[in-house]
Amino acid sequence: DNIAEIAAAGADTFVAGSAIFNAPDYRGVIEQMRAALAGA
Repeated sequence: DNIAEIAAAGADTFVAGSAIFNAPDYRGVIEQMRAALAGA
């Protein structure tokens, strides 16, 4: 939910285990995270 804000603060490594593995569509979650980072 806040990956763009974390990236804007300077982080370049992210751990999102449960956010990905608890989702029914792993690929979709990863694509959403990448899209959020692209907009950061």
